[in-house]
Amino acid sequence: MPDTTSELFHRLKSWESGRKLLNQEETVSTCSQVLLELLEKAGLSAPEWMTAADVSKSYGYQILRGERVPGRDILLRTALALGLSLKETQRLLAVGGCGALYPRVRRDAAVIFALNQKMSLLQAEELLSSLPERSLYAGEL
Repeated sequence: MPDTTSELFHRLKSWESGRKLLNQEETVSTCSQVLLELLEKAGLSAPEWMTAADVSKSYGYQILRGERVPGRDILLRTALALGLSLKETQRLLAVGGCGALYPRVRRDAAVIFALNQKMSLLQAEELLSSLPERSLYAGEL
């Protein structure tokens, strides 16, 4: 687990721990690594995730092997299917190279609301449809 910001500030105060921190090689998590961690935390297998997030089997395994990086909507479907928090979702979007959810964008605000309310993927889709906003499947048409 990475250090919190306050822990990093504390480590940078002293000469020894500050130099050690600055000389560390930065390890950057990949989208597939973060996704595998989240699946393990949720207790889901790869096929269960693919079914829950409605990701094709071949594409899903390419994602998990790090051969492909999923699009934003697949990551959002994953977040809803896994019941992720907003913070976890924002991290998943960041490692996937996608823009963070921004509450001034109505569609993003709806997704944030769905995440905060622990809505299922189906419930979130119904919410988006009722607004009307673009579906989380629209990019695949």
